[in-house]
Amino acid sequence: MLHNTKHSSNMNAMNNFGETLRDLRVAQDLGLRETATKVGISPAYLSRIERGKEKPPRPEIIKALAKELAADPDVLFRLSSSTDPDVVDFLHENQDAMQLLRLIKDASFSDIEMKQLIDVAENLKKSQQTNSLSP
Repeated sequence: MLHNTKHSSNMNAMNNFGETLRDLRVAQDLGLRETATKVGISPAYLSRIERGKEKPPRPEIIKALAKELAADPDVLFRLSSSTDPDVVDFLHENQDAMQLLRLIKDASFSDIEMKQLIDVAENLKKSQQTNSLSP
């Protein structure tokens, strides 16, 4: 039997996104109506998203859901096959960031190396903050 793998992968992404949303909402002990109201969507729409009957929502709604559900927005964006528009804007506006991202992509760093890069960036940020506080 032949089936459209692109359609199947889209359905899996929609279901995974919706299932994850529902799991996060239940873990926070939040009702469907309460959550939908807080993020500015209808309960019926949120229900359809959670059941995989609706595509993941617009980026602003994904961010609002992540905030309300105390979730990492990047995880939700990955599951939605979407990208945070703030990140896209930042990359378009900052040539050095784009160059760094391409270098990281081309280098095919391992998970450990990626963690080390993140640690270096966090330490640079802390050092920068400390230096700006000192007279």
